[in-house]
Amino acid sequence: MTEPLQDILVPLASLIARLRPEDAEHGEIAAQAILVEAARLRETPEDAERLRVALREVLASARQDVFYAESGVRSALGFWLELTQRLGHRILPPVADAGHLRAVLGRLFDRADDHVWVAAVPDAGWISLLDAIGFPGGRPDGARMRAVLDAVRVLSYRLAGAALDRELLHAEPALEEFESPFLAQNARLQPALERCRADAGLPDHDDISEVEVLLDQCTRAIERVRRRGRENGVSIRLTYLLARMQQIIQRLEKLMAVLVAADCRAPAVDLFKALLRAEQTGHRVLPFIADNVALVARNITESASRHGEHYIAATRSEWWSMARSAAGGGVIIAVMALIKMRLALLHLPPLTEAVAYSLNYGLGFVLIHLLGLTVATKQPAMTAAAIAATVEEAKPRELDRLSSLVQCVTRTQFIAVLGNVGLAMPLACLIAFVWPKLFGAPVAPPEKLAGLLQDIHPVQSAALLYAAVAGLGLFLSGLVSGFFDNKARYHQLANRVAHAPRVRSLLGEGRAARLGAYLDIHIGAVLGNLFFGFYLGMAGAVSVLTGLPIDIRHVAFSSANLGTAVTSLGLEATREILPWAVAGVIGIALVNLIVSFSLALYVAMKSRRLGAQQMLRLGQRVLREFLRRPFDFVRPPLM
Repeated sequence: MTEPLQDILVPLASLIARLRPEDAEHGEIAAQAILVEAARLRETPEDAERLRVALREVLASARQDVFYAESGVRSALGFWLELTQRLGHRILPPVADAGHLRAVLGRLFDRADDHVWVAAVPDAGWISLLDAIGFPGGRPDGARMRAVLDAVRVLSYRLAGAALDRELLHAEPALEEFESPFLAQNARLQPALERCRADAGLPDHDDISEVEVLLDQCTRAIERVRRRGRENGVSIRLTYLLARMQQIIQRLEKLMAVLVAADCRAPAVDLFKALLRAEQTGHRVLPFIADNVALVARNITESASRHGEHYIAATRSEWWSMARSAAGGGVIIAVMALIKMRLALLHLPPLTEAVAYSLNYGLGFVLIHLLGLTVATKQPAMTAAAIAATVEEAKPRELDRLSSLVQCVTRTQFIAVLGNVGLAMPLACLIAFVWPKLFGAPVAPPEKLAGLLQDIHPVQSAALLYAAVAGLGLFLSGLVSGFFDNKARYHQLANRVAHAPRVRSLLGEGRAARLGAYLDIHIGAVLGNLFFGFYLGMAGAVSVLTGLPIDIRHVAFSSANLGTAVTSLGLEATREILPWAVAGVIGIALVNLIVSFSLALYVAMKSRRLGAQQMLRLGQRVLREFLRRPFDFVRPPLM
């Protein structure tokens, strides 16, 4: 910053220091300080004059147009380059040009939380201070608003240019078929700005009102694209583009409000608050990521919600249907547990063994899905999104309906786990009983079988911790399923497969269409199941490579291992550890369900921007219902 400008800022910096509260959250203290300062300045005209001269000099000498056009508005770099830039700025913050208004603002408001108390002070307080300094109300002249006019020009061009992006036009074809409001606002605004440049004036109200109508149409177009994105899928790139365009519109509205207001101080204060907040929060990484992935996350969780509705048994027949589906899944899980046990006895190289385990798990889960059967612990990641969607739509007085939904979910989880375990364990016992008669040796050596029981001991092993690791995998597999469902919709997978020349020549037109529709429905679930299989299978290899105690415990496989070990070793040999092993299986089931459900519910709530208050009220209602009628949470519905 140049010496003359730095000297000019001294009285302004002193003023801000007198207004700043000790705690930025105490905006009421700052508001009171502003009133006191305004009263003092009215009694000391010489102090008011120094501040007026300093403020006028800053506005006359510091460059403002770039600051107005760019601060708080995302660049055209795109999500990943912008993220990289923000990470770099967090490590080594950029230095603003000394002659720019950005540098002046950083010098005056040098605490990272100054924007908090500045925003908390009512606009009337800041206007009172400006009045005391000697900035009366009224409409400014064009010469003093040159920077604002230039910023409006730049932003208008950028908004029109962004609207020509091919991905946006793909998502909203009407922007090509009919006159685009994004282009129309620029066509309407630029002639008015040229007149202002020629006669050093300001746009008239008619010019700005027409542009405001067009900007409102732009906002509605953006909302249409977002709504369609929830149905047809969306990409992070498109989400970033929409957010950038929305920020440009909001900045244009604030700048134009300054240009046309009868008293420019109120919109100028609003602009000042927005710019300061943008400067002090603009380089934050996590909020940036959260804002950009929110729509994608919502699509992912809503995809899970659509699948989750099939996992909620609302009637007695649906409850029994879930029981049969889970029992069928338990049969396949028992076979998968046997294959995994036999693979372990081969003592393959670590990587080969991990791949073999992964294929066993992954292909088994895919088979369960394709046969329409159920893996119980995969439900929570799906049903949590369905609950979050219902919470979002429900009114505060509709907690009874939500409580009933949670009851349905809980009893469905119960019968699904019971169905998996109820078939996986007996079938594993049968296999362990028949195996020696067929092959002349137990299914595994005694020390291996004893290790299976020790591995699910809830106290003497890390079984519950490993169950949480499996719960994380269940949650992630739900996200993977939703992610690929979203991509399938966004890239129109069904339509592209149905019209692919090679597929049509190979299968024919009808079969190609059916294949496309089938992939559109199942691609997410298949890839999610494969991911979960590789997640389970690779855990041991990751533990060996990293030295970390990483492993997994899944209730269905643990119950199958329990049945195999007890049958092979006999009740006499397992009498002492058996109660602990049974407790371990129950604990693993609870941890699997709680971890996956909690994580999925958290993401679903965040993606819908729902607070904890709604869930707290729901939790209290559910707890009261459970204490009154606990068996309603496990037994089948009456009808």
